[in-house]
Amino acid sequence: MINFAIEAEKYRKEFLMLLDQWISIPSIYNNETVSAMMPFGADIAQALEWFKNKGEEEGFTTKLVDGYAAHIEYGKGEEYVYVFGHCDVVPAGQGWNGDPFKLLKSGDMLVGRGVIDDKGPLLATFLALKLIRDKALPLKRKIRIVAGGNEENGFKCIRYYFQREPKPTYGFTPDAKFPVINGEKGGMVLQISGKVENNTMLILGGEVHNTIPTYVTVRNCIIHKEKIGDYLKENQLTLEYSKEKNKVKGFTLFGLGGHSSKPEKANNPIEKVLQLLNMELQEKWLEDLTFLFAGDNRDGRIFGLGEKGRCGTLTMVPTILRLEGGRLELTLSVRYPENLDVEEILEKIAAFLKYKGIEGYELKVSSNKKPHYIEMDSLLVRKLYQVYVKHTGDRENPVRVTSAGTYAAEMENAVVFGGEFPDGSAGNAHMVGEYGSEDAFIKSIGIYAEALWELANL
Repeated sequence: MINFAIEAEKYRKEFLMLLDQWISIPSIYNNETVSAMMPFGADIAQALEWFKNKGEEEGFTTKLVDGYAAHIEYGKGEEYVYVFGHCDVVPAGQGWNGDPFKLLKSGDMLVGRGVIDDKGPLLATFLALKLIRDKALPLKRKIRIVAGGNEENGFKCIRYYFQREPKPTYGFTPDAKFPVINGEKGGMVLQISGKVENNTMLILGGEVHNTIPTYVTVRNCIIHKEKIGDYLKENQLTLEYSKEKNKVKGFTLFGLGGHSSKPEKANNPIEKVLQLLNMELQEKWLEDLTFLFAGDNRDGRIFGLGEKGRCGTLTMVPTILRLEGGRLELTLSVRYPENLDVEEILEKIAAFLKYKGIEGYELKVSSNKKPHYIEMDSLLVRKLYQVYVKHTGDRENPVRVTSAGTYAAEMENAVVFGGEFPDGSAGNAHMVGEYGSEDAFIKSIGIYAEALWELANL
């Protein structure tokens, strides 16, 4: 019987070389370079092409699906086992110790944008497939490793892909944590817009809907530090003035960014800037937005949306704020359990606004992903968990659900399987200093190889 852990060690050097190459492509969505065959921009197109080319170099069957995704395939049979990860990344942000798109190796730690979300884990599955091929292990099903190009910005890639390609019998995405995540909340992007009369302020905060920003910039508004010193200290915030011709014109408020699925781990500067401006200016629009979205209402309780489901409770997190020319746009990342749906959420928010006499705002859903749940005793969940325990000996960390949204829901009979281990050996996804453990990645190659082999032969 093959020892997958020992075999995985043989791919260490290759993993580091490939990750260094892939990280160097800043595969962020870029609307300015979008075209018919580059639907997410030139950099993501380059990252997908790189992935496909690596598969071709190894002699695998490959396909680039109109710039939306690329896959690498091996094996025979009419059914498929899929790994579906992504090569697009969120913007790097400020504060890195070096170039975020140049892989930094410090001891066992690997640092760079995309290291753990999701280029490193996806490369581990690619090398796991290569291990299976190199050892000539028999398969009853084909295995596909698929890289999507729009996971961070709306899931258009995987939806386009499955309009043209078959769905798998079994699948997983290596886009969160081991051991197995069998359920996830739905994910809705809710945009709230309206007009703010007689207002010359410029407010800019956030870039993408699923990332809490690090800072918010305000212009044409002056707040005196001496008046708000206690507030800044209590809330662990930093405020820096911006000047033009030696005159203060505004400020930038710094908090702590993070993934919108884990708002408790961030210090959201959008929430805080609304609170701060409301304290200082006491204008109706600021009072309304602070009450609705920047206070203690992150779970939607005041809207009547606080009921807990199997996947947890709703979270409603502001991630993008724009005020320019009196036009206000606030984007909320809404994660909701399986006992809620989009229609109910919108109806209850609208009803509450009407009840409170809050008028002049338009609610628009720009994207939505339904909740997903695979039963704990399913063959897929049991087999993946068994492989994980065999390689790690870890029985303390159970199968669980998550508030994050992944590709698993789009594949139907699929779950999340890695790529982070629960020991903290990787982290800072969507944050400055994203990192992963080299040894953990090599361990995951062995886990993925055995898991794929098992699923392909069930």
